Amino acid sequence: MAASPAISAMVAGDDRPALPAGGGWSAPGVMLAGGDGGAVMLDGDIVVVADARLDNRAGLAAQLGTPAGLPAAAVIAAAYRRWGRDCAARLEGAYAFALWDARARRLVCARDVAGVRPLVYRMEGRALHVAQSAGALREAGAALRSEAIADFLYGRVLDAGGTWFAGVERLPAGHTLVFESGALRIHRHAALAPAAPEHGEPPPQTLRALLDAAVARRAGDGEQVGVLLSGGLDSSSIACLLRDRRRAAGAPPLPVFSMMFREPARSNERTHLDAVLATGGFAPTVLKLDGYAPFGGFESLLAATDGPVLAPNLACMRQVVAAAADRGISVLLDGHGGDEVVSHGYGLLDELAARGRWLALLREARGAADNYGRSRWVLTRRVALRQHGRIDAAVIARLLAPLERESATAAGRAPRHILSRDLIETARLRERLAAFAAPEAAGGEAAQHAAVLADPLQPYGFEVHAAFYGAMGVAARYPFWDRQVVQFCLGLPAREKLSRGWSRLVLRRAMAGVVPDSILHRRDKIDFTVHLARGMVRHHHDRISALLASPASPLAPYVDTAKAAALYAAITADPDLAEGRAVQMIWRAAALGIWLESGCPTSAAAAAPAPPLEVPA
Repeated sequence: MAASPAISAMVAGDDRPALPAGGGWSAPGVMLAGGDGGAVMLDGDIVVVADARLDNRAGLAAQLGTPAGLPAAAVIAAAYRRWGRDCAARLEGAYAFALWDARARRLVCARDVAGVRPLVYRMEGRALHVAQSAGALREAGAALRSEAIADFLYGRVLDAGGTWFAGVERLPAGHTLVFESGALRIHRHAALAPAAPEHGEPPPQTLRALLDAAVARRAGDGEQVGVLLSGGLDSSSIACLLRDRRRAAGAPPLPVFSMMFREPARSNERTHLDAVLATGGFAPTVLKLDGYAPFGGFESLLAATDGPVLAPNLACMRQVVAAAADRGISVLLDGHGGDEVVSHGYGLLDELAARGRWLALLREARGAADNYGRSRWVLTRRVALRQHGRIDAAVIARLLAPLERESATAAGRAPRHILSRDLIETARLRERLAAFAAPEAAGGEAAQHAAVLADPLQPYGFEVHAAFYGAMGVAARYPFWDRQVVQFCLGLPAREKLSRGWSRLVLRRAMAGVVPDSILHRRDKIDFTVHLARGMVRHHHDRISALLASPASPLAPYVDTAKAAALYAAITADPDLAEGRAVQMIWRAAALGIWLESGCPTSAAAAAPAPPLEVPA
């Protein structure tokens, strides 16, 4: 199955001659193409091209007095007629759209509140170009942004608006763009906010019902649906909820797709996966990926994602998604975002520190220590350092300082980064890092949870997924990012998320009786570090060494190659013991170097316009 064409649009600020649409839709100075199914929706003087799945289509139909079965683009056109340029505030679901109002000569574009569907734009004089991938709007010879290079090498997304390419900007999640009379205006139309607390069912039962409904909405359009299943709580919850629905409807077993590493033991999830599969109702495909090459066929992956991305596991995920596509799956439900949406509840630690409850904090720090392999003493000190103005916090931080130094020495800590001094200065990295507030510095749990969901990393992740899955010909959907689920979790108090060392407690309780107990009681998460380190050393050693050692390396202007080479030498000495941060830094440097060497190819042109589809007004 081929992926739907991406949205593309061009609107000039003056009456230029009609543009050659090649099967799209055009008028003097404007062209639209692509969208959901490749259709351009014509509704009188309104033209809409949309990449959209609307969760509240039935409710909108009732409000607007339109037929319930209208395509999403037609619903958007009707919503614009009723509510004008703020119509996106009434839409629920995953969407990006471009709407041309021929009477007002106005282009309105919008992106959903979570940023699940991407949208980027570029101004060229008085003309605006819109697409769903930055590569589609890249001008020939356009420079790479030093900020994007620095952010990638550092491993952070500090910029909600920039892309790899100068002049190409992303529309932030939850924002609307209006272009008319040659002027561009952008405003926020929606934000994620806590749902008002309701008295009734206990929170776990409410979350189960909301998540079950979210799964049903994303699997209910008649496509061939599968689930990406690991041995973790998020994907297991989605798979078991959908399996139970299919069982009740007498449907065939649910196709699930998994990848497995047999060794080392700390990366083998087979026991957890088997526990889920043993409950029945699944048609599993399990790929054994020991010994995979992380840069095998990497150039094609780079072209699909318009450059290197902060997701080294896409190389092995590609094999799993390809297996699903080969079996006729058109939609994969993905547990992406479960950690962020439900929240581990670690903001409770700051709340306890603010009340001087240090022993309770130490008890609760166990969950984070188990999940991330950190000492609870080190974590407690970090929390204490955030409590400005408290004398007891300063004392605790001072008392625990030796333990943190000892921990750092024992871990043989990697450097914080391997960026060159020139790049740090050119990209103003220090200033931008100082201006970027880390979510854990936001305050208590409510503030930290909201900050995590507002982090530019969230829509960035969806953009990466959109490009990756689209290139594979499969649509991905994310039940945890259902707006009702998100806002319910945002409104929960910290104690529903973290208690007695158990993080994400509300989800564990919600899934009791749905997923196996061994999954509910699991504290650890799979770590891909060892496989990434092994793969780089075993399959790509010469290439990585050359990128880090050659004076002619394209990395030379951006990377402190001497520091990077020393770091890589430590990894090659024993990949199984390599520190995760060091492995990630070398992977990012190598990924950037391969892209630069290849000439930075992208997905290039926007998708070819599809024939217009006329819909009676």
